[in-house]
Amino acid sequence: MPRHPERQLERISQPVAAELMKRSGIAVVVAGSIEQHGSHLPLGTDLFAALSIGERVAERLDTIVVTLGSVGIAHYHGGWAGSLTLKPETMITVFVDICEGLKDAGANRILVVNWHEGNSATMRIAADRAQMVHGVQVVVGESHIITNSLHPDEMEFTHSGAMETSAVLAYDASLVHLESLAEPSDREAGDEAHELFRRRDVYPIMRDFHDVAPTGWYGHPETATVARSEEIAEEVADHIVRRAKEVWDALGKVSH
Repeated sequence: MPRHPERQLERISQPVAAELMKRSGIAVVVAGSIEQHGSHLPLGTDLFAALSIGERVAERLDTIVVTLGSVGIAHYHGGWAGSLTLKPETMITVFVDICEGLKDAGANRILVVNWHEGNSATMRIAADRAQMVHGVQVVVGESHIITNSLHPDEMEFTHSGAMETSAVLAYDASLVHLESLAEPSDREAGDEAHELFRRRDVYPIMRDFHDVAPTGWYGHPETATVARSEEIAEEVADHIVRRAKEVWDALGKVSH
C-alpha cells in the first residue's frame, strides 16, 4: 500500500473533507520538527516521517490528516543553523486551536501521530488542554518509538541512522543523499548519552544535542532500503490504528 497524500486536508476540497470527518468522527494530526539530521537527510525528516505514517493511518480510518505545522520543539538542535523551534506555549496554542476546527467539523476523536521526542512532553499538555477546552478525545501515537519497538535491532533508535533514513525513504526517497554522508559521532557514546536523557525514573533535561552527538548524528543509515522502508511504514500504521481502536474501546467502556 503506497502513501496517501490525497488524505491531507489542504489537498482535498471542503465538501470531501467535511464528509470524511463527519462520517468517521476522527481526524489525524501529525507532529514533526525542522532540525538538523546530518548531511544525508533533510531538515524536515521528522515532519516527513510523521506525515508518511499519518497519511497511511488516515487512509485506514477513512478520514483526513493535517499537520500541526512543520516546526516542533527542538531548541537543543539550535547549534546547527537551519534548525527551528517553537516555544512550548506556542505549540500548545496551535494544537488547541486546530482541535477547535476539527471538533466543529465533527471530529471528536483526535489521533496524533508524532515523530519527535522533543514534542512529547508538550504534546501531553496540549492534548490535555484541548480535551478540557473543546471536549475532544486525544490519543497520541509515538511513531518513532513504535518503529524501534517493532524492529529494535534493525531500526536503531539513533539520530539520522537507519530508522530515520528508512522513514524518509518511505516518504520520498529522493530526499535521502547517502552519497553526502559526513563523519558520524561514535555509536556507543551516542547510545549511552541518549539513554541518559531517555530514562523514565531519574533523568536530566536535554539542552544541547552536542552532548549526545558532537557531529549532530550517529548510526548506520546505509542499512536502510526503500523496499524495507515501505514494509515498516505499513506495519507502524497498522500498529497505531490497532492500538488506537483498543484505547477507544477501553475508554468507551470506562465512560459507561
